[in-house]
Amino acid sequence: MNTFLLILLLACCAGSLSAQSRIYLSVKAASSAVLPCDWRNKTQSPGERPHIEWRTMSETVFERLGGEQYEGEGYERRVDVPEDKLLSGDCSLMLKDVRLTDAGPYESYLLQKQTKRSLNSKRVFIQGVELSVEDASEETAAAQSVEEFSLVKLSASSGAGMIHSLSAIIMFIILANILFCII
Repeated sequence: MNTFLLILLLACCAGSLSAQSRIYLSVKAASSAVLPCDWRNKTQSPGERPHIEWRTMSETVFERLGGEQYEGEGYERRVDVPEDKLLSGDCSLMLKDVRLTDAGPYESYLLQKQTKRSLNSKRVFIQGVELSVEDASEETAAAQSVEEFSLVKLSASSGAGMIHSLSAIIMFIILANILFCII
């Protein structure tokens, strides 16, 4: 039973760590969004140009290495990580004309060569962003305002709420284990 408690505790801690690296962003359809990213705290070889990649769960959205860039299908002429900002450590993805279909999780990576002459790259995770896109129509505006307030409030308090919930679950399991041993 103690092994079960240890596994549960490790799973809870791992879940809370991954939640800390994800940002929740909500925008209206047809507007622009900036998905935040900063690679300065990641290791990078001196003099090497940063190679950044933004992905969804299924595809590459944008990639930049110096002046070369790739825009994923459906994102053409709508995405960019300006080279001058990238060189200073800002790898934020600028997404224009946001569509309802753009909603979902995005992740940014710094690609690093394994060795000087290697063609293989290692992906170093930088930032996760969960993008939600609201329909900008008039009939849903009031409902969206309430939902937006709830999402912001939830996002701001999710860390403390998660810790409180985990503490309650762990205490319940410990008490149940003690009662089980007593009986």
